[in-house]
Amino acid sequence: MNKIDKLRKRKALSYNDIAKSASISAQYVYLLAKGKRSNPSLEKMRAIANALDEKVEYVFKIN
Repeated sequence: MNKIDKLRKRKALSYNDIAKSASISAQYVYLLAKGKRSNPSLEKMRAIANALDEKVEYVFKIN
């Protein structure tokens, strides 16, 4: 389980909740969380991190 799923479950959010807040598709969030999609744009990483109320660096392991 990756960081998106851990945070999503801890915060009791659905993929739809994150997607709606981030203005992206729930399918994209799901695929990213399951590792079936990689290399999201910085804009999408920021949107997802904001939806999870976390820093981009924490959610996506940016050094």
